[in-house]
Amino acid sequence: MTRKQTVYLVDDDELLLKTLSTVFRFSGFEVREFRSPFEFLESNVRSENACVLLDLNMPYMTGLELQERLAQDGVFLPIVIYTGDADVQATVRAMAGGAFTLVQKPCSNQVLVETVRKAMKAFNEEQEQAQRLTNAHQRLETLSEREKEVAMLVAEGLSSSEIAEKLGVGRRTAESHRSNILQKLELKSTAALIELVVLAGLTSKPSFWPKRSGNRY
Repeated sequence: MTRKQTVYLVDDDELLLKTLSTVFRFSGFEVREFRSPFEFLESNVRSENACVLLDLNMPYMTGLELQERLAQDGVFLPIVIYTGDADVQATVRAMAGGAFTLVQKPCSNQVLVETVRKAMKAFNEEQEQAQRLTNAHQRLETLSEREKEVAMLVAEGLSSSEIAEKLGVGRRTAESHRSNILQKLELKSTAALIELVVLAGLTSKPSFWPKRSGNRY
């Protein structure tokens, strides 16, 4: 069963909180209301599959200050700032701090709900990509230094003969390294090795590499 998406509403306007809570619950979200940034911080939220809908101007601690505090505390959630009074400086600061976007009040309920959905989708995709990158690095770290060198040369499109010449070893030695690398990484093809090395950022995608979607490994 798919877990519901959660929206954390942070606003000192009681009426607006209740209105937004109704809107998002009607749209299929779980909702938690917070009447101040301090109340939100005290809740110690760490939920995944969630988004913070944050008012910009609140007393004692602004939305921007809350956003910065969350980053300092290592709490990373998609943030949509919802405000009726934002200048260019505040907007730039919000976006530089990692907010997905800033929405001006008044705004239609449909636009606001779709903005939150987009923020969560973009955040989840970034998290998945970061996890793939971490996994790629961890897998490549199981290789010896020479095997890493060979893997990068393979990813650059060099043949076994070219790798052997570049490294000053025999062709059979180069082929043996390629075979051992695929076996150690549990990869079924050279194409999968190239994709893994490129994903890890150890080399750029070779010019001959076809455009496609998805992962081979």
